[in-house]
Amino acid sequence: MKFVVAFTLLVASISALPQEPVAERFLITDQIISAIEDVIQDIKDAGLDPLHIKREAAEYALPVPVIFNAAGFVDELLCTGLSNIVINHINYDTLNFRLTLDLELPHIHFSIGSAAGEAVVFDNKLSAEGSGSVDIRGLRVRLVIRVGIFGGITIRNVDTDSSLLGINSNLRLRLLGYDLSAQLNKFLGETVQKTHTDFKRDIDELISIVLLDVINENIL
Repeated sequence: MKFVVAFTLLVASISALPQEPVAERFLITDQIISAIEDVIQDIKDAGLDPLHIKREAAEYALPVPVIFNAAGFVDELLCTGLSNIVINHINYDTLNFRLTLDLELPHIHFSIGSAAGEAVVFDNKLSAEGSGSVDIRGLRVRLVIRVGIFGGITIRNVDTDSSLLGINSNLRLRLLGYDLSAQLNKFLGETVQKTHTDFKRDIDELISIVLLDVINENIL
């Protein structure tokens, strides 16, 4: 999710580039690289990479606790790799006003030492605990953006090609006393990628529609 936020910021930065004469548009790739570097630095400055929470605890209760009250904690939460945005390819075709951009997050690591929570809902006790790690590899987006410049910059079309190399999940989860670790790891390690493969065309189309709207809104 953080990658989506960062990528949206990147697209907004690209779309806000000044409307330069055609002769100077060879500089546009340098400006886009600069915009990407700004996003990388913003992620780091926001404390998102690395994100490290040594310990955090919270609790909440309604004025009548038997209706609802909850408490939980998390120890040693770590997330890295969100700012490692790699530019595999970038090119701006000045004759056809077409930008091609290939971005990748090679490795996102998430781990948690331990976490647990308990809640009471109308005198029914609920509990959950977990730990472990997830590694996401090869999250990649290739874009072809066709730009119109006459009468002002407009984005005519965005073509998207997304890919995911794989997810390695090694999580432990107990919910209401039941061990759901195997089901959770199978969902993250197999189901997510299979869903992306099965619905890739629809996912890419949705990304293209969203990016086209975001870019043109920022231009206007």
